[in-house]
Amino acid sequence: MTGEDPRQRRGDLELKLENPLGFFESQRLVETNDALLGAVGCQWDRPPLLPTCWDQPPLLSALQPHRSRLSVYALEHSWVDKDPRLCVTYSAYLHILLRRIPLVVALREPLAVAKSLHARNGFSLNRGLVLWWIYNHHIASQLCSEDLLLLYSDLLAFDDQSLQQHLGPFLELHKHSRPSEDQTRALVTTLIRPELNRAEAPINAERRALIHPLLLKICEHTYSNIIKAADQLISYKEHFNSLPREVLECSMRDQLLPETEVRLLQNRFHSIENDMKKIVSSLEQRELECISYQRKLKDLQNSHSWRITAPMRALGDFFRAASR
Repeated sequence: MTGEDPRQRRGDLELKLENPLGFFESQRLVETNDALLGAVGCQWDRPPLLPTCWDQPPLLSALQPHRSRLSVYALEHSWVDKDPRLCVTYSAYLHILLRRIPLVVALREPLAVAKSLHARNGFSLNRGLVLWWIYNHHIASQLCSEDLLLLYSDLLAFDDQSLQQHLGPFLELHKHSRPSEDQTRALVTTLIRPELNRAEAPINAERRALIHPLLLKICEHTYSNIIKAADQLISYKEHFNSLPREVLECSMRDQLLPETEVRLLQNRFHSIENDMKKIVSSLEQRELECISYQRKLKDLQNSHSWRITAPMRALGDFFRAASR
């Protein structure tokens, strides 16, 4: 929207199947965000539950090396970057760039986020819903009246006029001119591609049955209230002001034993169970064979020929004992 051709950006993450149009995330910013998360013992898929106090030592000192690496961000004003990790790390950038960066936040429907993470990363739908809440909880604490909240569903439906209507005032507020009609039309044509949405696939009954019902209810209720609010930004900040019990419970359960490990343990358990069934079946077969051999031995010992040859076996036993 600042007039930069997205296809000419340098230093972005390379194209991948999950984002064929590009991530529009600079490698430098992603690496910095990963380093910031690592500094507090977290990563993008296991974020801290509460916002981090970057203005306190020793974390404040850990931000110093990033200033020189991101100096271009601090000194320039006509740039746009995007990385979902910024929801968690944004507060650190006030101390890195030494100025506040305006925010545009796109709120996406919770189950759509969960389905997208399941398709791309194999996360359970519960884990996707927890991440949806935690990320929004973090960035909600940083929003102010000069920032912009958009609905992801609106973004997918934008034409050149609605794009101007939503983003134009925000750009002017921050002393950027609105893009021309040709620029807006080119952006809409090139970058808004609803058919690439990974969250369109329906959820089968088996997978839906695994969703925590209270977690899904509170996520969908929150989303519904925000989109219906007269002032969506204020409603967003109010609804994501805390972490509900359902989010904490599902988060802790996943932290103690991630669902991927649960599946591995379940698969291992079923494998051991099948092996035990085979062993039991084999043991039962051996027991039947043993009973059959005992019956044959008893029949042999009761036979006429066995009794007739008894003196010969006794004589053989005598000579074997004498030769020792």
